[in-house]
Amino acid sequence: MSSTEPEKKPAAKKPAAKKPAATKPASKKPAAKKPAAATKAAAVEPAETQPLPETQPLPETQPQPEPVVVVEQPPKKKRRRWPWILGGVLVVLVILGVIAWFVADAWAKDYARDYIKQRIVAVLSIDPSTPVTVDIGDGSVLLQAIAGRLDRVDVTAGAVTFGELTGAATVHAEGVPLDENAATETLRVTFSVAEPDVVALAGNLSGLELDSIALEEPEIVATTSIDVFGLFTIPVGMGLTPSAVDGQIVFTPTSIQLGDENFTAEEVRQQFGALGEQLLQQQSLCVNEKLPVALTVIDADVVKKDLVLAIDGDGVVLGGSDLSTFGTCGG
Repeated sequence: MSSTEPEKKPAAKKPAAKKPAATKPASKKPAAKKPAAATKAAAVEPAETQPLPETQPLPETQPQPEPVVVVEQPPKKKRRRWPWILGGVLVVLVILGVIAWFVADAWAKDYARDYIKQRIVAVLSIDPSTPVTVDIGDGSVLLQAIAGRLDRVDVTAGAVTFGELTGAATVHAEGVPLDENAATETLRVTFSVAEPDVVALAGNLSGLELDSIALEEPEIVATTSIDVFGLFTIPVGMGLTPSAVDGQIVFTPTSIQLGDENFTAEEVRQQFGALGEQLLQQQSLCVNEKLPVALTVIDADVVKKDLVLAIDGDGVVLGGSDLSTFGTCGG
């Protein structure tokens, strides 16, 4: 038994297994509180290591912003708008003025055309249904009206009749006054009678009965025949040259063809005596008595296939009585 007692001594070693020393878990409780201590330690750490709420003021350790220099600009001067507005108004007025000018000028041209047409139709006794065109040029009528007259006027009438003559007439006038009581500087009428209408004048061209009539510049060529003592007939061709004398159109034989031979007027007189005088007899047609006294026939020519008369009316007063009174032909 004594041998076992010593063995109980190890059991007496309880101080080594003292619960205070062995109760480490109890001693660990302070260590478990370390997070709180660590939190306290963290609270004393520099603030820059901790993110700050946006609402907190910047810590003193942040750099301070540089002062902002504010430069005050002088107040801008207000631009005056009224010169621009006035300029715009003036531009509009100028545009309207230009438009009004062209409109007024177009109206003035129409008025001038109608006035001249009426006067020419009355002067030349043109049928109102006859087409008549009036050209007063491209210039401004208003500017010409300031001067009191039109620079140029051209009138064309398709069908005009002066007694036995029927043809087309053109009128050229310069310095035409707008006052109907003032004189026109220049007025010329060109009257063209076509070949078929000249044929109608056969009885006025020669004392002989004509068989044919043709216009071959510069003459009117007619054919006829003469009886020689009742035995035989000789074909005769005549060249007639027109001219204007004292308001008349005179047809003068200037060449004769007998058979196959050609003779001048003087040769016919010398060789054929009385027969020659009969062949060379002049015929005339009065035109002036079918024209206003202010107009006078001054020339007549054969131009291509037309008998062309030149009629003078310089100084005519469009509203005067000379355009309503017919003229006469001299002896």
